[in-house]
Amino acid sequence: MHRTRIHIGYRTVKSALAVTIALLIANLIQSNMPLFSALGAMSAMSRTPNDSLTACRNQLVGTICGCTVGCIFLMIFPTIYPMIIGFGVLIVICIGNKLKIYYSIPLSCVVFICLCLYDAGSPLYYSLSRFFDTSVGLIVSLCINLLIKPYNNRRRISNMMIHFIQAYPEYLEQRVVNGLYPDLKPLKRILRRIDDEIDIFERQKVPKYPMRKEVCIYLRGCHQLAQRMYDELNAICSMNSTGIVSCECYERMKKLGLTNKDLNAVCTTEPSLTDIVLSYHLNNALDAYEYLNLMREAPDEKIIEDIPVHQTHD
Repeated sequence: MHRTRIHIGYRTVKSALAVTIALLIANLIQSNMPLFSALGAMSAMSRTPNDSLTACRNQLVGTICGCTVGCIFLMIFPTIYPMIIGFGVLIVICIGNKLKIYYSIPLSCVVFICLCLYDAGSPLYYSLSRFFDTSVGLIVSLCINLLIKPYNNRRRISNMMIHFIQAYPEYLEQRVVNGLYPDLKPLKRILRRIDDEIDIFERQKVPKYPMRKEVCIYLRGCHQLAQRMYDELNAICSMNSTGIVSCECYERMKKLGLTNKDLNAVCTTEPSLTDIVLSYHLNNALDAYEYLNLMREAPDEKIIEDIPVHQTHD
């Protein structure tokens, strides 16, 4: 019987904690709509502290937008009909799109609809109360994301790079040794994910990582080598015929542990043009593979020492 495994990550736990604390604070200040504190806490819990800060800013702008439009409608229309609410939602969405706060539009609409549906006396007072309730949730969520194990993907990038290096030999062997045409899409997806994670690591301010800029240079270098390996393999896969591997390339592949199979190699006979092209791309791929392994095994401190001064202080 197959059992579905439920993964509970840090963000899941932090989201639940943020909602709990936001509701407790809402009860302490005797808020009559604690729902907005919970919504604020949920909407600001992002993967990274930077993303949380951006979400907080956008949600605050969205809440102000919904409150403002709601107050204007309540002052203009003595009685709010469903068609009027629908028209107001249209306006709120248009304003949100214009301000490019797309993820804040749902909360803006909820605030607007609540203002129109619930008769709470002064529209201005109700708007300020909803803004304050939402702000409580946003601030709680941001603080939790900053203080409790903030996102640090340095190890994740290393693991993804190791996965790429370990997967690469099989693809190379399939094409060069077995003469097959492997699907390179999985390798391409790994490279894209590594690039995205490096972007995230580069933008983060929290947690503080020693020599972050220099480590980013190193990670970019590793990614470029991995990209070079992919490009050379893709070039070999684009050849109509594989050609015969040179003795030099064959020995390098065996030495690097990329193959343990015996194959015909060009040693004494004159290589054809296809053989020469194959050797060119294969040597480039092996150079990148060998250098990437050397870089990956070095600790960050050693790498930082080897980075030229003009790269780290530009």
